[in-house]
Amino acid sequence: MGLKVRILGFVERLGQRTIEVSERPIRRIPKTLSLEERLELLKKLQEDITREKETEREEEVEKLIEWRKKELEKSFSHRFSEFILRRFRGPVESFTRSIKGLNYDLFRANIRMSREQYVALMIGVSIFTAFFGFILGILIALPIDLSVMLGLLGFIGGFLYMRNYPKFVWRARVVEVEKALPYVLRHMASLLSAGVGIAESMVSVANADYGPISEEFELIVRDMHGGTSFEDALTRFEEKMASENVSRVVKQILRAIRFGGNLADILYKLAEDFSFEYRMKLVEYIQKVNGIAFVYMFITIIMPTLFVVAILAASMMARSVVMPPSALAVILLFGFPAISAMVVFMIKRSEPR
Repeated sequence: MGLKVRILGFVERLGQRTIEVSERPIRRIPKTLSLEERLELLKKLQEDITREKETEREEEVEKLIEWRKKELEKSFSHRFSEFILRRFRGPVESFTRSIKGLNYDLFRANIRMSREQYVALMIGVSIFTAFFGFILGILIALPIDLSVMLGLLGFIGGFLYMRNYPKFVWRARVVEVEKALPYVLRHMASLLSAGVGIAESMVSVANADYGPISEEFELIVRDMHGGTSFEDALTRFEEKMASENVSRVVKQILRAIRFGGNLADILYKLAEDFSFEYRMKLVEYIQKVNGIAFVYMFITIIMPTLFVVAILAASMMARSVVMPPSALAVILLFGFPAISAMVVFMIKRSEPR
């Protein structure tokens, strides 16, 4: 009988301890229950505690995953620049003040990054290119001083490229905007002909998938929602693009709004003019490519053959090798392909925009 009382006392204390760990205000186990009923109730309590802990752990994991997803939504360049900025904020901010016009370049390129973040990215990329240049010098067995010089050139090259990168992006965006302009004008003109307002038609273009011009129209709509007038928003867009075609469109829209006129017909006419100009440029481009095709064939096929024949003939006449085989291999494997690549690059650059 005494043993049974001690066992029941131990079970009761164990139950109280389990209840304290769970931090739940559960009532004390009644003493009127049998030993088997108490053990069964304790088992259920422990299962509830385990289930609650698993639920809390799952919620924590879900929160962690959600936070990680939000972090990964940022591009690697943003996260890399923020990493550098957190550790070298003072020098980066001091250096940022010495760079003029960076804010305007970032604005025109639609790079959504602060000046400090972009300068941190510039420094990070420059350090990476310097390290790459130094390692390349070591791998090709250059002296250590030349490897350091190559690393320094890599740093300067990386810095200059990143400084001018917003300008490259802006020019590419202008090209894409001009390409999509005829389609956008027809889109807006069809909506205007159906009785839709100019602002609503611009919202429709912003929601469509026309590339950079949809992004620019979204910024115009956002400016107007922020209190900027329609005329100021369009003028800012014109100044940002600095394109003759965009300037023509903006001026025609503003003139039609100020003095009246059928804006839908005006936009249709502009779209036709741009399409006609592009077709004319395309015809000129095809004629130019036909002329360059012979030059390209001569450089890639005929010139290397003539060069090898000339070297062999000169060697036979001189009864000695006039050019080492290694130099000949370098010219054939790298020299002529480099010239061919330059011709292809020139053809690509002359492509109508």
